[in-house]
Amino acid sequence: MLRRDRNRLLCLYSRTPILVRSLLAVVCFTLAGAPSATAHCLPLLLRTPPVELRVFAADPAHLLKYANNDKTKLEDKVTEYLATDPDLLPQIAKLISLAPGSNRSAIGRGLARAAQHCGPIEPKVVQSIIDFVRRSQDSSVSAGYASIESDAPVPISAPSKPVAQSNSLFEGEWNMDVGNPFAPVPLPLELPR
Repeated sequence: MLRRDRNRLLCLYSRTPILVRSLLAVVCFTLAGAPSATAHCLPLLLRTPPVELRVFAADPAHLLKYANNDKTKLEDKVTEYLATDPDLLPQIAKLISLAPGSNRSAIGRGLARAAQHCGPIEPKVVQSIIDFVRRSQDSSVSAGYASIESDAPVPISAPSKPVAQSNSLFEGEWNMDVGNPFAPVPLPLELPR
């Protein structure tokens, strides 16, 4: 039975054009290399490279050396790491235990920012981050997490309308309409000397 199925696949494979075979091979290799169980909350271009994630997973103290007591760096990296790979919560727990008390609020803020990134995309990840903060029972981490909730959300501004030029060949709201080619050309108030 298995031999017959294999022979059918080989026969089908030999009948497909080379371009289709190469595309199929690329798709198979891509899917085989990508972890399918991991949820990602960031677009592909904003994710942290896998090498950096492996370094952090192997040694969470490396992040403390990198941040060098800069709380914004620490907060940003925790946000990036968790929004890229939410399975790094156990390493964040190690990071909290290694971090001095003054840096733990930045870790909490990073956790909250990661939850904000994952909220619309992966609600289960947000729930796991909330549960993690509750289980940590660290007042500095909880205070840092809660401080993000009290911050005013950043307003998303609507794209502004383009400003029409007075002597433009185009007019209308989006400068898409052809203007009057016979309109008088405005002269400068002063002539250059």
